[in-house]
Amino acid sequence: MIKKIFLLCFFVFFSTFLFADVENDISEQADLLFRNGDYYKAVIEYTKLLKEEKEDADLFLKRGDAKYFLDNYNGAIGDYSSALDIEISSRAYVSRGKAELLCEQYDDAIKDFNSALTIENSAYVHALLACVNFKKGNYIEAVRNTTNAIKVLPNALFYSRRGIAYQSMRQYYNALHDYTTAIDMESDNLEYYTYRYELYKVMKKFDSVDEDSAAIDAINEDYDSAIKKLTEILRKKQNYDIYYNLGLLKSKAGDNLGAINDFTSSIEMKKTPEAFFERGKAKAKINKYNSAVEDFNTSLKMKKTAAAYFEIAEIYFLSKKYEQAIEFYNKTLKMEQNLEATVNRWNCFYELNNYKSIILEKMSVVSQFNDIRLWDLSAKAEYKIGMYKEALRDTERSLKISPKTETYVLVAEIYEKMKEYRKAILNYTIAIDIEKENVGFIAKQNLKNFYLKRSDLYLLIDRKDLAQADKGYFSAIVGSYQNNVAIAELTKSLEIKQNAEVFIARGELKLKNQDYKEAITDFNKALKIKQSATAYLYIGNTQMEMNKYDESLKSFNKSLQIDANKDETYHAIAKLMEKKGDYDKAITYCTKALSIRERRIYYILRASLYEKILKNDLAMADKGNIKIMFGNYKEAIKDYTKSLEIYENAFVYAKRGEAEEKLNMYEEALKDYIKAIELDKTGKYTQLKENLFSRMSQEQKVVFELKELEDILFVE
Repeated sequence: MIKKIFLLCFFVFFSTFLFADVENDISEQADLLFRNGDYYKAVIEYTKLLKEEKEDADLFLKRGDAKYFLDNYNGAIGDYSSALDIEISSRAYVSRGKAELLCEQYDDAIKDFNSALTIENSAYVHALLACVNFKKGNYIEAVRNTTNAIKVLPNALFYSRRGIAYQSMRQYYNALHDYTTAIDMESDNLEYYTYRYELYKVMKKFDSVDEDSAAIDAINEDYDSAIKKLTEILRKKQNYDIYYNLGLLKSKAGDNLGAINDFTSSIEMKKTPEAFFERGKAKAKINKYNSAVEDFNTSLKMKKTAAAYFEIAEIYFLSKKYEQAIEFYNKTLKMEQNLEATVNRWNCFYELNNYKSIILEKMSVVSQFNDIRLWDLSAKAEYKIGMYKEALRDTERSLKISPKTETYVLVAEIYEKMKEYRKAILNYTIAIDIEKENVGFIAKQNLKNFYLKRSDLYLLIDRKDLAQADKGYFSAIVGSYQNNVAIAELTKSLEIKQNAEVFIARGELKLKNQDYKEAITDFNKALKIKQSATAYLYIGNTQMEMNKYDESLKSFNKSLQIDANKDETYHAIAKLMEKKGDYDKAITYCTKALSIRERRIYYILRASLYEKILKNDLAMADKGNIKIMFGNYKEAIKDYTKSLEIYENAFVYAKRGEAEEKLNMYEEALKDYIKAIELDKTGKYTQLKENLFSRMSQEQKVVFELKELEDILFVE
């Protein structure tokens, strides 16, 4: 598995990063087979092409890559050699060297990697040489190789690997220096702390062992254990670092008063800009803003940092001191590009009615950050000064990024100002549909406001019936005790003009009141006005509540005859099948509903159904799906991991990859996408992998490739 992950990425890495492969139309099908994981057929297709293009080095390279996946390393070496006979390239030397390395032909691999380096001075190839020499036990050469890699591309991985080589030679202080450098570069990397922790044990530096043990606990978010360990160390010795780290831990654990005390103790031992800065952050969290600003300013006197300027700006922003906030956001942005500083600086302009500043800066700012908040602020500023067409263009850009309720409401307000009331109504309707999916007090308040605003707009186009209906919908939101009030309001609407949607809404309220016969009467009245999938859906729901299951299913089928893509109907049938005890069919219908539209209630139902048939892996995956919908990516990853521990599933790997990608965990996401491709060779998940790989930086690609390789060769 690990070997195949590495090889696929190796192919992608060299075809997209170290060099640019030129694909031709003839090999597109073979390339597609390779990308989708069908390596055997890819070899066949490349072989057919080579009968016609015998001097095509690129085809030999690609067929060699496909043979890698079939574990035919000698065959791959032959193809790479054929490519080199036609055309010398770094790609071919490195590929052949890799195959030789996997065949334990170390001397040949070293020769090929060195040949590649004469063409291109690549950190990746220097690191490959280090792998070979480490495997051979030639640690001096491994140190030299990693040193050369660091010169080309300094990063934490190379320092940590040179540290391993030093430690293997028992040059412990050199190893300690490199592990510490790696930690300084990536302070939240569990692996590097573990290396140093183990080295401290070898060196019998037990106080340092305890400190790194606490750091490892902190990375694993076991803050209580980490705090306990550092507190125990304080009984033996007191120094700046321990108090400072203890303050950081307590701050992360939410004990800001404790953090302030520890940062104060660290400052008493040694005044550093970092300690003042962190104490300021802890004070800001408990709203001690003046004292926090004093600490940030003290930190800035010792060392100018964008972070300190930004924290001061945030305090002024929260305190509604917008002029001062802009001053410090400006200082932040002079030192670094910062999206949050940019957004809140514009928020300050907006609050100060300085709309022109936002508009003047728009093009330069959005070229740096294509962020939905910036487009929304720009649109709001343009709306305020009557630039309605420009505002609509910006809302369109915002909605392309993410369809948000607030943006549709803004569009509605713009159209209302332009006296295009029907378009305003349409956008309020979309906002209402989105907000119905949300739960809680704020969502209810928003819905009530939207209904009232839409009601006013209906009056402007002389639709008193629909205006009255919106008053009914407004009353229905309040709760079941207001259902009768809402029914009365909707009845007034129907007295003005009969409307199918209003009959359905009134019938739904009667259904909630368990007045089943009256509910069905209203749904049938709606059907007399027009054939409606929704009316049949509600008739089916009512019949299901009356335990008339056969009649209910007939009504649901009539709903689907009118609208075959009505997800609510498939969900209703799933609930009906659950009541009848046919859980497999219930899952099928629930899955169909989810294929049309992802909704929390659909996942909840399917998860419960999976649990009933003891498919706990899929139940756990659906719990992850719910969390990912609401942006709770960390918890979603935990659920997907639990699911995969029970049973491996391509879809779950892909979903975990999506959650990891959202948290910028690119290496983990790429592994999961590749595993999904390996399990499902249809090509369904190929684009996820390729999109992510194209976004990764040069350093991230190198680190990913080498970490995968280490699982085969490097770390013993």
